[in-house]
Amino acid sequence: MLRLLHARLLHSVTAAPPHFLPHPFPQPFSHISLAPNDSPSLTVHFLEKSCGLSSEAALSVATRIQLKTTKNSHSVLALLKHFGFSKPDIARLISRRPRLLLASPDKTLKPKLEFYRDIGLSGADLAKLLSGIPGLLLWSLEKRLLPNFHLLKPLLHTNENVISAARNSPRLLISDLPKLLLPKIESLKNYGVPPAVIFTLLTTHPKSLIEKADHFEETFAAIKDMGISPSSSMFAHAFGVLSKLPKTTVNRRLENYLSLGWSQEQVFWAFAKHPYCMSASDDKVRKNMEFFAEKLRWGPDYVSANPVLLSLSFEKRIAPRCLVLAILASKGLVKRGVKARHLMMGRRSSLRIM
Repeated sequence: MLRLLHARLLHSVTAAPPHFLPHPFPQPFSHISLAPNDSPSLTVHFLEKSCGLSSEAALSVATRIQLKTTKNSHSVLALLKHFGFSKPDIARLISRRPRLLLASPDKTLKPKLEFYRDIGLSGADLAKLLSGIPGLLLWSLEKRLLPNFHLLKPLLHTNENVISAARNSPRLLISDLPKLLLPKIESLKNYGVPPAVIFTLLTTHPKSLIEKADHFEETFAAIKDMGISPSSSMFAHAFGVLSKLPKTTVNRRLENYLSLGWSQEQVFWAFAKHPYCMSASDDKVRKNMEFFAEKLRWGPDYVSANPVLLSLSFEKRIAPRCLVLAILASKGLVKRGVKARHLMMGRRSSLRIM
């Protein structure tokens, strides 16, 4: 049915007389501006032929936008190409926010693209960022983007650090930072979190600092209950991990550890040393712990002291590494007995020791 509809739409488009229009940028795309006698057909044809969408995607996107003419839209595509967007980049961007085709290239889009370029984003990096959140091209430059950048720069010191934080949470550039970010930073300072730890939190887990206030307070309370020192280098990572997990998930994972013979103190100790052990799924933790207990005779005491073990892939790291060690031990090339360091060290280091 979709193919039949598509064939009819294309037939009506190809029957319309083309008009060639001048553009301010080089045109790598077809720049035929079709007469506005059949808007749905025109839109589908443009999305397919000029934006690179598949037939199915074009039909779907055409329900969200109708082009009466393609003159402005061709100028938008030319502008994006001028700033380093590839055709696949453009297809992703337009699929997510097709109304960008109706935006003014000179008044709305170009100033923002120049802003991102000037702070150090360009080409593939810029395309990836904007494809993730196309709305970054629509927020006011004067009222939101520039004020946010000037607020973040003193906190993060360099353009590169601002960009790094924005990659981890693009909404950092368009959120109401005076309302969402600054009060949270003040709360962290009052708790005794030093600037270096706040810097790490803001660059690696910025989303945790622009969440709603009640979610932030819930995460903050959990961190305090676990007794993690605010001056610890792991505080930022612990805060970031917990902020991403619903309270029900945290409770379920705690129960999973307890069911494997861990005490609550051991769970908190492991989390303080390696917060990402709480990001590991219940099945992964259970599978690793069962192997450690049955094959290596490692209990909760040993594993909680080396919690990185819980984040390792059983199939890609633990099982292959143990097999190699067993073969080497059988040949008398290494001592028998696997240690945590044998599994945690990188491949090059393990080859030197083995």
